[in-house]
Amino acid sequence: MNESSVTARLFEVIKKMSEDEQLTLLKELAERFSKGRRKHERGPFFMVTDYSTEDRVYRDYIQNLSASGVFIETRMPFTAGQGVSLAFPLPNYQKYIKIIGEVARVTPQGIGVKFKIVNKQQEAMIKSLLEWLTSTKR
Repeated sequence: MNESSVTARLFEVIKKMSEDEQLTLLKELAERFSKGRRKHERGPFFMVTDYSTEDRVYRDYIQNLSASGVFIETRMPFTAGQGVSLAFPLPNYQKYIKIIGEVARVTPQGIGVKFKIVNKQQEAMIKSLLEWLTSTKR
């Protein structure tokens, strides 16, 4: 079956469904396509970061940031689930944010790290940083 005949067959099947069945199918498809999508939008944030695992310290660059994590450009080997501790400067403060996270994604370009925010101060610092980044885009 080629692509156009598959599409045509899908339309035939959907046309024969009741409106309730179509709404249920639409909801299921929307859920399927939203899985794996980010909860929080990432924005560019080029910043040096020092980070460590149980046995080693690294220095690389954060490429982007969201409320839930960062993407760090690195060629070092990591595995999903690996714990990391991060420290990076806040451009709108004269201090560093220190936060722990977990490697959520590994690509040839680097690692996606999901934050494990443990207190309100960390949450406030990330929120403030995101607000600063948004205001500098204008």
